[in-house]
Amino acid sequence: MYIFKTKNVMDLNKFQDEAIMIEPKIESVILFGEDQLRFKISEALTAQEETDLDNFITAFVDQDPEDKVPKIMDLVKGEARHKHHHNIDYKKELTVSLVPKRTVVQGEVTKVDWYTGFDGDMNLINPVLRVEVNYNRDATGFATDRHTTRTWINRDGSDNEEVKATSKFYFVNPSDMIDEGLRRRKLLVNSIQIPTLTFMTEVLMPLGYSQEAVVLKGRAFMDDYEQDFSNFVENSSTVTDPANPDAGMKNVVVRLRDENNTEYIEWLDRAPASLGGLTTIRQYLMSEFTI
Repeated sequence: MYIFKTKNVMDLNKFQDEAIMIEPKIESVILFGEDQLRFKISEALTAQEETDLDNFITAFVDQDPEDKVPKIMDLVKGEARHKHHHNIDYKKELTVSLVPKRTVVQGEVTKVDWYTGFDGDMNLINPVLRVEVNYNRDATGFATDRHTTRTWINRDGSDNEEVKATSKFYFVNPSDMIDEGLRRRKLLVNSIQIPTLTFMTEVLMPLGYSQEAVVLKGRAFMDDYEQDFSNFVENSSTVTDPANPDAGMKNVVVRLRDENNTEYIEWLDRAPASLGGLTTIRQYLMSEFTI
């Protein structure tokens, strides 16, 4: 049994799914030409059901299925266009080089947003892919497993429903746990340098220091702490004497806590606006190394 209605519908699948939800007697919908809809129904509709269907058709919010195509499909090289977007190498098989913006939390890359480039003011534009990463760690801080979710961005800016989830299990090969720890600690040391210099600039320039003078102070600090940072990276240097009240703390944290060099105290114990005006640079650094 069929009934016919008039409506220009671009996304017929969406239309059919929603039509069946409001009227279960509908089995399928076919579009003829530009606007002729044929509804296959299991039995005749009542007058009220017919009215409800007419109201649904009038109120239906349409969309162009092309808008739900991942943007990456517009950037892919010809030889890879046949691939599902999950299988496209977004570092090698695109006509442009995407720009990654990484979110790093205590040496863990927790998110990477990939963009096509910059606008005239050097702001990142046109997000194409979002990669979110979650780690599980044991009581000693070693990574046991990592779970990554990749979400592609559609042409209309929405998230594509077909996400890709992958996992890595470090505990299977204990050496992988060691390697991950090394990478994390090295990234932590690298990632705190620019923020720390920014915080120093905020608190020292109002005291009359030039930008160049602040940079030199930052370099002097890094030089002085070079061995402490190196020990932290290479072996997670920790106070191991159980009789020591600091047992279990990272040695670099203990040094930062007890640092009394007047050259450093001038800025270590100040609270920059970027940290909310309440957290000092010393507190920030100590908290970063507590992993």
